[in-house]
Amino acid sequence: MRKVALAVLAMSALIFSSTPLSQAALNAPVNLDNPRVVPIFGQDDSSEVRLMANWSGFLYSPRIVFSAAHSHYRFDNNGNRVLNEPAFITVGKPNSSVKSAEGRAKVIKTFAADFTQFGNDFIVLVLDRDLVTVSPAKLMTAEIEAELVNARAEVVLHGYGEYRDRCAPGEKNPCKKDWNNPNQRTSELPRVAKMNLAPLSDSYFSWFTVNQRAELRETVISNPQGCPGDSGGPITTVYKGDLLYLGMGLDAANVYACGAGDAKLKENDSNSFGWFSPIYKHLDLLKEAEAFVAQQVTAKKSSTSKPTSSIACIKGKVTKIFTGPNAKCPKGYKKNTKN
Repeated sequence: MRKVALAVLAMSALIFSSTPLSQAALNAPVNLDNPRVVPIFGQDDSSEVRLMANWSGFLYSPRIVFSAAHSHYRFDNNGNRVLNEPAFITVGKPNSSVKSAEGRAKVIKTFAADFTQFGNDFIVLVLDRDLVTVSPAKLMTAEIEAELVNARAEVVLHGYGEYRDRCAPGEKNPCKKDWNNPNQRTSELPRVAKMNLAPLSDSYFSWFTVNQRAELRETVISNPQGCPGDSGGPITTVYKGDLLYLGMGLDAANVYACGAGDAKLKENDSNSFGWFSPIYKHLDLLKEAEAFVAQQVTAKKSSTSKPTSSIACIKGKVTKIFTGPNAKCPKGYKKNTKN
């Protein structure tokens, strides 16, 4: 069934491209302009150090990262959501090389949206410490979204995904991942793909029922570009001079995905499209994450602060009380040993 095929694609932690095969986000240029793009790593062992990124994310604030829920969950044959993530998840510093483990922070808490096979593909990750010092990012609102869609605004996706065609000569798409092929690696540094927002077309989701189409009315991307591993990477644009976060990247259908997408893809297929869940739908998750971070910071301060004590000190006929961490009598005073 087409619906099942779409679900399989969406859950595979990939981002897919619908541009012509010859330009299917291949050889996307390295770009370090966005100071909040981070690589995300999965490990089954806490001591394991992987040299390549698993998926991508966006650093909203020093300890909060936005990413894709489908990188953490899958759906079984009955449509039930199942947790499918490694035991340990770490996040690298913005725009860092995936070949370096220096400075990575551990994910200690996640807040996932009500992720279904048809939408709400969004997750918030909380780190065990500040990754870097940044102010909270600016976020898209529903009003700004309407303005951007009406203008068919250009947006960009940054990610650490593959950027070369994984297919061997003569191999039919979708092509298996062969780690012996140097072309089939995630990028060492983040790359950028430019796209445009678009109004919802009647051709999109054409194989869905009316109810399913309504459930999947998320923000639509025309000519979505990207490759496996770009999932969770930020979709951003410059709005009134500021970097604006729209949502995570990206689910799609009828796409090539550097050789990992739909085997029946045709060049410039009018029914190829991408969609993402806009950030303004998930502000409740962000609020929960920020409350959790505040609790963690308060608890750490309490555990590391020095105990406050008081001591009575005497100098001649004068007695004074001195208070503070590990209080003691200053020079010229003696501790008052009398009751």
